Amino acid sequence: MRSYEPFVCILISGLFAVAAPVAVALLDGVTARAQTVSPDLRFEVASVRAGNLEGSGPQTSGIPGPNNTDPGRFTTRNRLLGLVAIAYDIPLSRLVDPDDRLALQVEIEAKMPATTTREQFNAMLQNLLADRLGLQVHWASKDMDTYTLVVAKGGPKFKPASPDSPQPDSTQGSGDGSRSGSPIRVGADGFLIPPPGNGAWLGQSPDLKVTMRGHNENVAEIARAISRLSLDGPLTDATGLTGKYDYTIFWAMQATKDVLSGRPPLDPDGLNVFLAIQEQLGLKIEKKKGPVQVLVVDHVEKKPTEN
Repeated sequence: MRSYEPFVCILISGLFAVAAPVAVALLDGVTARAQTVSPDLRFEVASVRAGNLEGSGPQTSGIPGPNNTDPGRFTTRNRLLGLVAIAYDIPLSRLVDPDDRLALQVEIEAKMPATTTREQFNAMLQNLLADRLGLQVHWASKDMDTYTLVVAKGGPKFKPASPDSPQPDSTQGSGDGSRSGSPIRVGADGFLIPPPGNGAWLGQSPDLKVTMRGHNENVAEIARAISRLSLDGPLTDATGLTGKYDYTIFWAMQATKDVLSGRPPLDPDGLNVFLAIQEQLGLKIEKKKGPVQVLVVDHVEKKPTEN
């Protein structure tokens, strides 16, 4: 069994070119909606400059939520594409960038009140991107593939949530953007092995195999996490299940992308997310077409204004 040294980052759906395995805390996402952002919500201090993702890849910390260990401080080195998705709290499947304007790599360091909510943070980041990069966007409706999560024959296979326990173990990503001092293990099948404990955890190996562990989540939260990572459209919960659950699921990104594209699979034995959901969670993903609210990028500057 080989060992890998992880780096902690935010995985954004669609950005699959990863040079090393990662361990991340899952974001507390909310379905984005058209909203009026207060012009008064700003970070207390903010530095924005062109960045470089070579080496350790994208890294982000300080997003408000249950896994944030450094309230009041937001730092990121990411593509503008990923930052817009974070700011508007949407998966990349709902972000339309007609002229590939969002390829710019940027670094941001910002301070905010430690009590900042995720909704307030979203407004701060949206305003920062508009102020410093001239970002202009609008909402539109687009017909696209949508997915529904239902209970498969035989019923669900995950367990009701166990009581909370202290987290994290020393091998687990801290969620604050720092490197863990202990290696992440990988199994004989190539999937990363979660560290001890029951906290939310996500790992991706160099060959794009994903391990995701969830704790105390409802099915809508499970659907949102899977949609962000692997699907080309939103996934909604139609299971009728109302509890909170613990689960661990494994799937291969490449096999999933092959299924979504309709092309012959590069790995015929690859475990795509559709099979993984059914075999491991006892749920099923059904596909259909429908209108979806998407965010369209109208304008962005090629480099940030000076600090």
